[in-house]
Amino acid sequence: MEELIEPLVNFLKVLADSTRLKIINFLKNGENSANHIQTALNKSQSTISQQLKILTNADILNVRREGVKKIYSIKNPQIFEVLSVLNSYILNTTKDKIENLTTFDILDTLH
Repeated sequence: MEELIEPLVNFLKVLADSTRLKIINFLKNGENSANHIQTALNKSQSTISQQLKILTNADILNVRREGVKKIYSIKNPQIFEVLSVLNSYILNTTKDKIENLTTFDILDTLH
């Protein structure tokens, strides 16, 4: 496990960006060009280009040329399983916090 800590940290750092997560989610429906990704996310060309490069370098995206266009796709669909587990964790944690706050508030008002 110890040898996997640094790669895991680096992987989580790549995921720790809302634009990159939106790109991954957008590509869930299939490959698309950088231009279409930019339009869908309503971000500047330079922002999308930078984030696509990070995702490609992290081995999360494939890129291929189609004329002058670059077409991006998810390299390994298992990324969606990873994100699903993380989403479930966040939802459960948030739900627990809300329940604890609600319980605390009710008990606090009874005193």
